[in-house]
Amino acid sequence: MKILGIIAIVWLSLCALVLLVLHIKSHKFVKSIFINALLGLAAIVVINLTQKYTGVFVPLNWYTVGGSSVFGLPAVCGIILLQVLM
Repeated sequence: MKILGIIAIVWLSLCALVLLVLHIKSHKFVKSIFINALLGLAAIVVINLTQKYTGVFVPLNWYTVGGSSVFGLPAVCGIILLQVLM
């Protein structure tokens, strides 16, 4: 299981790097980062609201909220992937 966690962390880092490059290349840098943060936080809220049906729960702490607001959807996908694998 430890190797799967490392693979998930590397994958999340690559997604975050690609996301950062796309933000830098866009002409609306601040707007794209703001929308990305809103999408990440909205994804956590939707996942927690559908916990009864899916069985997946993302605990709200500084790491999950900060990661989802900085990295957006890739961070939320990484958090869920780590929970499912471990």
